[in-house]
Amino acid sequence: MDRERRERRMVAARRLTHRLHAGRICRQLGAHLAALLIALPLCASDVSFNPKITQAEFAKFSRLIGQGIFATPVQPARATGLLGFDVGVAATAMKIDTGASFWLHSVPQGSDFVRGNYAVVPRLVVSKGFGAGNVSVSYAKFSNSGVKTYGGALDLPIIRGSLVTPELAVRGSYATVTGVDVLKLKTYGLEIFLSKGFGPLMPYGAVGRMRTDSRGTIPNVLQLRDQSNITRYTAGLRLSLLVPKLVVEATQAEQRSYAAKISLGF
Repeated sequence: MDRERRERRMVAARRLTHRLHAGRICRQLGAHLAALLIALPLCASDVSFNPKITQAEFAKFSRLIGQGIFATPVQPARATGLLGFDVGVAATAMKIDTGASFWLHSVPQGSDFVRGNYAVVPRLVVSKGFGAGNVSVSYAKFSNSGVKTYGGALDLPIIRGSLVTPELAVRGSYATVTGVDVLKLKTYGLEIFLSKGFGPLMPYGAVGRMRTDSRGTIPNVLQLRDQSNITRYTAGLRLSLLVPKLVVEATQAEQRSYAAKISLGF
C-alpha cells in the first residue's frame, strides 16, 4: 500500500513539473514577442527612395514590405463558433539582403530598419468567431514614430472538420501601412487552408495569392507605382496548452518568411 502511494505521488510530481516547465517556456516566448512590439526601431525616415532607383527595384522592395505586413493572424483558418475568442502577440521575420541595390536605393544608410539581417514586423492580433466563420484584426505602431500597420482577415469554412476529417477553409485578408510620406502600400490576400487537429497539435497548410498595390514618391523628381501578384505557400503548427496557444508558421512568397504567435483564448 505504501509503495503504491509513493508511486502515485511520484507520477503527480512529474506531471506538475511538466506543466510548470511548459508554462515557464510559454511565458518566456511571450516576453520575447512582447519585447519586439516595444523595441522595433522603424520610423518614417527609414524609407527614402534614391533618384537612382529603378522600377524593378521599387517593385522588389514593395513586394518584400508587403509580405512583411501581410495580415496573417498566424493561425489555421477555421470556424471557431460564437464563443471563439483569441488575443495574442505575433511577429513576422524576413531575412534581407541589405547590400542589394533595391534595398540601398530604398533605405538610407545608417537606418535601423534591419537588425542582424532580419526585418521584423510585430503586431497585436485579436480573433473572434461568429456563426459562419472567424474574423481577425491586427495592429502595430512602431515606437517613436507615426508609422502604423493594420489589417484584417476573414475565414470562411468550405468543409467543416470533424474528429476524423480535416477542415477546408478560405481566407481573405487586407493590410496597409500609414505614416510614411513617401510610400503608400496595401496588400490583399486570398488563400485556401487545410488543417487537422491531433490532440493539442494542429498542423495546417495553405496556398493562395497576395496582391500588393504600392506608390512611391521622390519629391519633385519621380513617382513610382507597382501592382504585383505573388503566390504564397504556408505551413504551420499550432500547439494548444492548458491556457496559452503557441503557433509557428513559415511562408514562401517573394521570399521565405517566418511568423510566431503566443495567445490566450478559447
